[in-house]
Amino acid sequence: MADMADPAAPDSGDLQERARHLGVPPEVLLIVETLQADAEEKEGGALSLARLSKRTQLRMSTLRRLLSALEEAGVVQVAMNEDGTGSVSLLVPPPQ
Repeated sequence: MADMADPAAPDSGDLQERARHLGVPPEVLLIVETLQADAEEKEGGALSLARLSKRTQLRMSTLRRLLSALEEAGVVQVAMNEDGTGSVSLLVPPPQ
């Protein structure tokens, strides 16, 4: 069942089904949907990697690997700071 406290936390079965339908790994769909929800809330802007990791419940190493693939595909832009922190912005507009 979806977490009511976090609208970006979809039902895992529903996420699995939607990911299978789209032909993408569920973790990738979760990242994109989380970024879309955040962009809609804040009308754009970047989300910190730490916050994205917390919202998606993905380990930072997994998140960084998936974000690298999404960045190469032109879906997101990742900005890294010298101190190891960073942020990510969605480049693809949410569907209307």
